[in-house]
Amino acid sequence: MKLFRSPAIYLLGLCLAACSDKTSGDGSAASASGSTGGTTGAGTDSASSATEAVSASDSTDPTTNNTSQPGPTSTSDPDPSAGTDTAAVFLLPPDGGVAGQCDPTVQDCPPDEKCTAVSDAPGDPWGINVCVPKTGDSQVGDPCDIENGKYTGLDNCDAGLICLLTDDDGKGGACVEFCDVNSNCPKTGAKCVVYNDGSLPICLSDCDPLVQDCPEGQACYNSGGDNFVCFKESAMPGEGAPGSPCTYINQCQSGSFCGAAASVANCGADSGCCTPYCPVSGGPAPCQEGEDCLPFFAEGSAPPGLEDVGVCALPG
Repeated sequence: MKLFRSPAIYLLGLCLAACSDKTSGDGSAASASGSTGGTTGAGTDSASSATEAVSASDSTDPTTNNTSQPGPTSTSDPDPSAGTDTAAVFLLPPDGGVAGQCDPTVQDCPPDEKCTAVSDAPGDPWGINVCVPKTGDSQVGDPCDIENGKYTGLDNCDAGLICLLTDDDGKGGACVEFCDVNSNCPKTGAKCVVYNDGSLPICLSDCDPLVQDCPEGQACYNSGGDNFVCFKESAMPGEGAPGSPCTYINQCQSGSFCGAAASVANCGADSGCCTPYCPVSGGPAPCQEGEDCLPFFAEGSAPPGLEDVGVCALPG
């Protein structure tokens, strides 16, 4: 599922749901206009695409020395325009704003309906918010399915929740909490991240990219700024290895970041390529020849517990 775009490229668009069948992503990613990530102050260019995702604001990418604002991604399953023909990624980096007919953080729909995220065009991941019939009352973490495709919003989750992390048919997912109007997550206390042009303000669990302490089937991705959250790993067989092209954040294998193309060794893509996280303090670093382990965050800006997070990138 496409959730959001990568901030490395854009920052991250995690694939929270399955990606769509278009090049933009799986439904586990979100799109973003800009996001701030932290690295040695290096910025990362981001692309515009969608995935099952969240949207972000400005981000710095350790894999580049330039700061830029990632464009909206369709990482709404992340969704950059140059995605892959799979149904894996869908999250895009957060870009702020709520689009569509209703606001999922307020749940301002008529009785017996709920506000959720849906696709705004055939083959696209989540991109707008609309009112749909409420057909179930499943709570956070409960199993869920989506009727008539993974981007219809017709799931059995209660109001204020959305079914994510499904397969390509919208089956076998889990109910995830929408953020509230104050960008909090009252039901779970998780982190609020926003993807896919603001249509996916969702609550995801914190994680450590060096430890990869997420549930099975999920990986720890950067979703903008100092946010590292768990989301569905959307890399298909043969995808997501160091140097492999990526458009969505969760298109990379567990333990990797979607970095700016010019900063990753052996990257022949225009959008970006996957590159591993590594410990700045030393020790074995899974970097390609010619790369160094550069701090992900600018000096003094790393959140507590993430000071040792680095990413493999070309120096300079």
